[in-house]
Amino acid sequence: MKGTLQDAVPVTAGRVSPAPDDLYSASSVRDLFDRMSRSYERVNTALSLGFSVLWRRRLARLVPPQPADARILDAMCGMGETWTALVRRFPGTNLVALDFSSRMVDRARARSAARHGGKIAVVQNDMLVSGLSDGSLDVLVSAYGVKTFDRLQTELFVEELARILKPGGHFALIEVTEPPHRILRALYRFYIGVVVPRLARLLVAETEEYRMLARYLRAYGDGERTAAALASHPLLTVETRRHFFGCATSFNGRRVVV
Repeated sequence: MKGTLQDAVPVTAGRVSPAPDDLYSASSVRDLFDRMSRSYERVNTALSLGFSVLWRRRLARLVPPQPADARILDAMCGMGETWTALVRRFPGTNLVALDFSSRMVDRARARSAARHGGKIAVVQNDMLVSGLSDGSLDVLVSAYGVKTFDRLQTELFVEELARILKPGGHFALIEVTEPPHRILRALYRFYIGVVVPRLARLLVAETEEYRMLARYLRAYGDGERTAAALASHPLLTVETRRHFFGCATSFNGRRVVV
């Protein structure tokens, strides 16, 4: 993105949380992803049976084609796992990424240098207080980040999304969710909560971090709090789609022109 957008992002820790040891506190979420940074991409790809990659591609396709000077933000970017899909979908656009896990940011910057010629700027900041200018983005996308917000944080995220998108700008989010069908939901919970941590131990000797992901997923459920917050905002339109029987859910729309 243009320099003024990149320069507008200070490093802060502004996530709102009811208690420092809460599941959704800034320190809890940041520490979790700092610890997982060494193995997250390969384990997530393997244990999702490749669906995590497929859904990232689908995320990119939820946004219409953009002009070459479009400003696109990958919010809560992790290690930049979505960039391949974004660069293919929007060649030549100005892509910047944001995450508040310092270790994820370090790995994302290394990926930018190694795979994208350093053209993707990665900034460290909390998405809830991004520091970006009003109406500075044409597109915002995010994969697998919104489940780490509680209801209040979700509302703050939606307010920030509406603030930094240009009128007519587009957004797309995708998140793992629990399927609505009772039997499939029970099987899904067993796989995520029991099988995934055990397989993770075989792959990388880390289990607690992947048990934590199961806690976030179960608390997030079918994504209703994200859908409701987006639908209730007067400046946003939203369309919700279920993928693979509800094992993932996407939310895409635009900021209205008033």
